[in-house]
Amino acid sequence: MEDITKTVIQIISRELKIPEERLSPDTALQDLGVESLDLIEIIFALEEEFDISIPFNANEAATPGKEGAPQSGLGKLETIEQIAAAVKRLVDRKPAA
Repeated sequence: MEDITKTVIQIISRELKIPEERLSPDTALQDLGVESLDLIEIIFALEEEFDISIPFNANEAATPGKEGAPQSGLGKLETIEQIAAAVKRLVDRKPAA
């Protein structure tokens, strides 16, 4: 998990042009000023890096589902740690090559 978190931090740092030193697992995307387009670019970069498909619609980020959970099925994606955990779940679900 630590490797995935480190890679997620590197990708967010690169996409947002923010020094990695300013980012930690607890960093909230909102605190970084991430907008919908930024989030989409981060998701594309994560999909490419980890060879996964992230079923996330940025328009649904603020729209909770019936039980109050985001409709993406990944849980909340508000912090770097939550993004890394979602990526790890998707990587773990990938069929063995």
